[in-house]
Amino acid sequence: MTTFKATVKKPRNDGFYTVYIRLTHLRNSSYIKTNKIVDAEHIEKDGDLTDPVVNEYCSREILHYMDMINRHDVSQYSVAELINFLLKSEEDVCFSDF
Repeated sequence: MTTFKATVKKPRNDGFYTVYIRLTHLRNSSYIKTNKIVDAEHIEKDGDLTDPVVNEYCSREILHYMDMINRHDVSQYSVAELINFLLKSEEDVCFSDF
C-alpha cells in the first residue's frame, strides 16, 4: 500500500521551507518536490502544515496520484519507478510522437 503526506524538510537560506509530498511504498520513502513554500509559522511541531492554501494544493495532488495508482497495478514498482510513473504520466503526449 502506498501512502502520501505533505511535509517539509529543512529551511532554505531565506527562512522558508520547501513543501514536499512524501511517498512511502513497500516500506521505502522518497519525496516529490512541489512548487509551494511555507514559513515557520505555518508548520506545527510535529511537522504538519497549517497553511490552508498549501494543504488544499497538496491534497489535490495526492488525490490525483492516488487515482493514477488505483488505475494501474503498481505493486511491483520500486519507489523510484513509482515516482517516475506519477511524474511522467502528467506530461502531455505529443501528437507527432503518437
